[in-house]
Parts: sequence; structure tokens; C-alpha cells
Amino acid sequence: MLKFTHSIMFHHFHSKKHLKGQGSISSVEFCEMLGWLKDRHNLIGAREYLYKFENSILEESDICLSFDDALLCQYEIALPILKKHNLDAFFFVYSSVFTGNPDNLEVYRHFRMNNFSDVDDFYSQFFALAETKLAKKYFEYLEAFQCSNFLEAYPFYSENDKWFRYLRDRVLNEKSYGKLMQQLMDAKKFSTANIVGELWMSERNLKSIFDLGHIVGLHSHSHPTSMSRLSYKDQLKEYTQNFEYLQGVLGSVEAMSHPCGDYNNDTLEILSHLGIKIGFRSNMSEMQIKSRFEVPREDHATVYKNMQL
Repeated sequence: MLKFTHSIMFHHFHSKKHLKGQGSISSVEFCEMLGWLKDRHNLIGAREYLYKFENSILEESDICLSFDDALLCQYEIALPILKKHNLDAFFFVYSSVFTGNPDNLEVYRHFRMNNFSDVDDFYSQFFALAETKLAKKYFEYLEAFQCSNFLEAYPFYSENDKWFRYLRDRVLNEKSYGKLMQQLMDAKKFSTANIVGELWMSERNLKSIFDLGHIVGLHSHSHPTSMSRLSYKDQLKEYTQNFEYLQGVLGSVEAMSHPCGDYNNDTLEILSHLGIKIGFRSNMSEMQIKSRFEVPREDHATVYKNMQL
């Protein structure tokens, strides 16, 4: 078992209102996970974690909780449980959610989780469309993917999960990927308008989380899946917009997490310029904390798997 200090990363929760999807957990499973973590680590609040981090007094057994993407299910399912346990956490949000033009990342996830017999049914249809678009190059890319170590730091992903993300992040540009997804959504008569209100928190929810003592931090403006592929100028725009929005709404921005765990030296320089105190990666591939913006995180899916052993 890993003993080094890190955070546990959460995304999706399910209930009668919020549909079950790949990687989502219920309120009961979340409560069980908190108990399991407390038995094996020193589970502390985000503010205590940040204080100990800044003063270099974190113990190897210290861990905290973090939640990405401003998802409404976190507010409605996880937040009351955190309150019951008197535990504050990090919430990392991307600001396009609150400014009327959110990225389609969560819309696409909702679509593939809830409009096919299972996620592999979606993948088979998506891959078939991608093959038609890319023609012979499809198999060249597939061979390159199979020879790579793409997403090896995320053991909970299946091969189809990885190949899909490779196509999305390394092969197709944003426009091409969007067109393929729109084809599939049109075929299923899927309406984005019907589900947008179910996906994300409101600004009022965000203020409530902050007022309860949780730390709300940066996660970029539009949640690029490959931040390191953006120019310095574009990365600066992503984080400056995110910072200015949160600063305006909450008055304080101290922390961040890297969308999809992707970043480069430009990212770190920008975060330093913005005065961010702590930043989190999204995997445990490197346990050494090389900078204040590279604290490791363990996905809750890995924790859940370990709980079954």
C-alpha cells in the first residue's frame, strides 16, 4: 500500500437523479470508502493539508480529498457526506461551466454512458466512424498506439478507454472529434439541451461550497484534454480566465489541478505567476513531489478496486 502523501481524486456519483456511469459511485460506496481510507491513512481536510504542505510538515500517511469538474452530483451527493464527517476538501472547477459556454466533455460522457447498451457498444460505433474518416491512416495510428505507453499511469482504463482517448487527444482535432460525436448523437436523436442542467453546479452552489470552508481551485477555463499541446499564450488564456472568474466570485484562489493530468513547463510557469500555492496531478506514476504544482493523486476507482481485495 502506498504510504506517501497524496490526494484521492473523485469525479462522478450516482443516485436516483444522477444516472450511473463508468466509474461513478453511490453515497453508500462513498461512505464506505471514507471509512476504509481513515483506517489506512490520516485523512485530513484540505485546509489542514494546504497548511501542512506550505510548512513542509506533511506526514507520509496524510491524505486529502479532491473533486474535479464542478459536477452537480458532487454537490448533491458527496457534499452532505463531507459535512457529516466534518471534512473539507478541494473542489477544482473549470469556469466555462459558469459562463454560459461549457465544453462538451461532460455532455459527451453523459451521451456515451446512457445511450448505448454499454460503453464498449459506444466505442465500437465511434471507432467505425473514425476508421471511415481516417481511412488507411486509422490502422497506422492504431499501431502507433499499441506500441506506445499511452495512459499507462491509469490502470483502471481498459484498452478501449485508452484507444478512444488516444484518438480524441492525439489524432483528431477538436472540430473533427466534435463532428464524429455529433453524428452519433444525431443518430440517437440525443438533445444536449435536455441534460445540461443536470450536469454542473451553479455559481450559487460554488459560493456555498466556498462558504462551507472548502477550497475551490483552478481547473482551466474550458478543460482541454491535452493542455501541454497548447501554446504558452493559449495556456495563459485558459488559466487567466479561470483565475479571474474564481477571484471575482470567491475572492480567493489558492489551488489547482491539471485537467486530465496533462501539463508542461509552460503550465508550471503560468501557475507560479498566478501565485497558486498547490497543484495536483491526476495519477500516482511519480510519488516524488517535484514542485508545488505536482502533488500526486490516486483515482477513487483504484481505491474502490483495492477495497474489494
